Amino acid sequence: MKKLILSTLLLAIASCSSNSTTGASPKNDAIIAEKKKADEVKVASWNIAWLGSHEYNQRTSADYQQLAQYAKQLDADVIALQEVESEEWAQKVFGDDYDYYFSTKDWVQRVGVAVKKSQGFSVKYAEYKALDVGKVRNGMDVTLTRNGKTVRLLAVHLKSGCFTNPLDNNSVAAMPSSSDKEIRRKEACTKLSKQIKPLEQWIDLRAAEDTAYIVLGDFNRRFSQDISAKLPEDKGLWQALNDEGQEALWTPTTSVNSDCWGGYYKDYIDHILFSPKAKAKYIENSFEQLVFKPKYTKKLSQNLSDHCPISVKLKL
Repeated sequence: MKKLILSTLLLAIASCSSNSTTGASPKNDAIIAEKKKADEVKVASWNIAWLGSHEYNQRTSADYQQLAQYAKQLDADVIALQEVESEEWAQKVFGDDYDYYFSTKDWVQRVGVAVKKSQGFSVKYAEYKALDVGKVRNGMDVTLTRNGKTVRLLAVHLKSGCFTNPLDNNSVAAMPSSSDKEIRRKEACTKLSKQIKPLEQWIDLRAAEDTAYIVLGDFNRRFSQDISAKLPEDKGLWQALNDEGQEALWTPTTSVNSDCWGGYYKDYIDHILFSPKAKAKYIENSFEQLVFKPKYTKKLSQNLSDHCPISVKLKL
């Protein structure tokens, strides 16, 4: 009997020792899960069409409430914003939970970055004015640091109107210009082609620094078509930016179709481009597009936006 009691006590002690060593308990599992979630950062991009004082913005208070509901559903920690005039206008959608960093260019369609206050990031920011090659928008260059870990972002909104045309000088020069529509398209391609150099320069500098970087926003370019057409480097925007080493880029938007407004716009023009070091922080299969529920109408796309927000998650 004494041997049986002794054996039972030894087994109980061993069991307790094992549990205390491995830390296995529902409480500890919850702590681990919470810490893992705390290391995650959700990064998004959203063009909220004409969110500002321009006459094109005819939204009602109900429209702003609906946008705010989608913003709450998005629940991103960092958001690259396009076509938003200022912090005041951004707060109509996102409220006071974010710090806002906007370009100062004198135009209602500004580029900005919203950073959730609760995330505790140290933020450095500067306008990237080199992208303004003539009546187009500046970028926002933002560096986020937390617990000694850093990621650098360039938020952009490139020239609209040249979604698939070749961008080399000869092709652009040969574009027809006999109508107002053709003239506008040729002008758009001319300006987009000029934005390639400052984009490449920014990427080259980040690659030389061996830092993790992301370029995100509204590129107004269907990268999937650049790739499927197998355009050479001087003709496709994707091919011009995507290079080798730390300039080799990846984006989740080239291999899937957009479901925004029921797939009305099949090809993504909003993108999140990762450098190799940033891609290593990407949480697999975390790319999402937040799709608006109503069926597409032109009026609804003006009241909400013709762009649906896209997002990814990173592990810092």
